[in-house]
Amino acid sequence: MTAPFWWAGLQLLPVFGPISQVPASTWLSMLAGLPVVACLALPLAANDRQLRALLWAWLGVGVFQAVLGLLQLGFPGLLFDPDVRAPVLGTFGNRNGLANFLTMLLPLLLLNLLGAAPGGRRRRGQPRRWGARWGWGAALLLVVACLLATLSRMGIATGALVVVLALLLWRPVGEAGQGPRVWLLALPALLVGLALLAGGWEWLARFDADRLVADDALRALNRASTWQAAQAFWPWGSGLGTFKLVFPPFQAPELGGWFVNFAHNDYLELLMEGGVLVLPLLLALAVLVVQRLGRLWATRRQGAGPGGWRSADALALAAGLALLAQALHAWVDYPWRIPANAMLGAFMLGVFLRRPGRSSTE
Repeated sequence: MTAPFWWAGLQLLPVFGPISQVPASTWLSMLAGLPVVACLALPLAANDRQLRALLWAWLGVGVFQAVLGLLQLGFPGLLFDPDVRAPVLGTFGNRNGLANFLTMLLPLLLLNLLGAAPGGRRRRGQPRRWGARWGWGAALLLVVACLLATLSRMGIATGALVVVLALLLWRPVGEAGQGPRVWLLALPALLVGLALLAGGWEWLARFDADRLVADDALRALNRASTWQAAQAFWPWGSGLGTFKLVFPPFQAPELGGWFVNFAHNDYLELLMEGGVLVLPLLLALAVLVVQRLGRLWATRRQGAGPGGWRSADALALAAGLALLAQALHAWVDYPWRIPANAMLGAFMLGVFLRRPGRSSTE
């Protein structure tokens, strides 16, 4: 994710020389951060109604990407770059970017399916809105099917993880849990089964142990080279947005003439570009996340939503699961460098840290 302006600005101060190896790229990185900062600020400033509209917008984009991706299976001409060897891309440049984007929306779709999102909770005496549930179920199915069709191993793995965690967090308790709980197993099994009909079984072969080791070998070389570059540019870093311009001297010979534009590990790339300046940012973020998790845990079982959570807290948990999926994916890829994914990640962070309004705390 593009860094805040104070971080990039420090790398451009004349007193440091400037620190950035390529100041123009760092300036461009600062400008690219404007939409990301806006997406972080939107949920923090929005009221419940506005937040609901923003969530619908993100979910609409996700469903559109899933539908387009599934259509690309049968109509390769819909791919923006037919030469790319990937079954589905949506409007993304690579399948891992699409997979991470879809994975981050899975908790929100599941939350809406269960009727727990702000504005979506059913009051006592009101009939169940089965039409809406069927709609959310269909959207969830489309996203899962497209996710499997991407063949992105990390996307599929993190998607399965966040769905399982969501079902555990939102499992029935108290009166709501006296009925059969078969849905905890039936729902994910049904989704996967139906999605397999659309996406096929090819994704399963990509989890072969030998293939995993072989494919990770190149990424391991990249990680080692990026670590060497981070040490070379320590303590101030090479400057945000400079990776592809300063990395070639450190590139492993085994990669030959390949042009490496990203480290395929956002943490190491941030360390290389930001140096010591990245540490207070990560520390502050960790403190905010831990504090928010503590508040969520303190108010558990105090609402009428799934798992006994209040609707606003259930939404925060969904956003937290989305952030978890992106944080894990960032270890082997570069979701924070893809504008749509960085913007969605910033938005989810804002939702997670947001202080709910009165109408959201029922």
